Amino acid sequence: MGPIRKQIPNEREVIARAARGDRRAFEKIYRAYAPILYSYVLVPMLGDHDDAHDCLRNTFLSAHKHLANFKWQPSGIYPWLKTMAKNKARDLLRASGRRQRLRGAFGEYLEDANSTVTHNPAEEELQRAGLRARIEGVLETLNPRYAAVLRMRLLEDRDRDDCAEALGVKVGTLDVLLYRACKSFRKACEKQGLGAQALTAELA
Repeated sequence: MGPIRKQIPNEREVIARAARGDRRAFEKIYRAYAPILYSYVLVPMLGDHDDAHDCLRNTFLSAHKHLANFKWQPSGIYPWLKTMAKNKARDLLRASGRRQRLRGAFGEYLEDANSTVTHNPAEEELQRAGLRARIEGVLETLNPRYAAVLRMRLLEDRDRDDCAEALGVKVGTLDVLLYRACKSFRKACEKQGLGAQALTAELA
């Protein structure tokens, strides 16, 4: 069963005020439609409450930014918000799929490189430190932006928006940058004889 939805009283005027920067007007829009978008659009699409919350936040950040471009329709603002929310969810699903593949490939390389670790705690710690030094050594040979995006996205596990903001790029540009960075990492590993075959299949 779909959501029971009613327009905000004087919705057209509320939207106009919000577009002019009226914070309370925008809060009315948020309170009216955020719960519906969350429960009936984002959670069903994503199947994860945390991801749904992230997409909801990003939806309303985009709505706030682009509200001046909204063209009034008798159906009100909800269909516009719903389309935006679906697009955010699709973007997240696509990015999550690529991210998991990249993280898996990157992780396989790290696992392969660490395959000689012994069960002696002292030796394990030394070998982990040596592995990290080898990884950092490879990263140091890369374009600084490639090294930065790999550290943030795959080693520090920072989210896409955070990484994009830190690097001063759009999220779509970040995905391209990460893709190229992983290819560069693989080539650098092969050049140094470290072997990163796990990355080859995904990024060739």
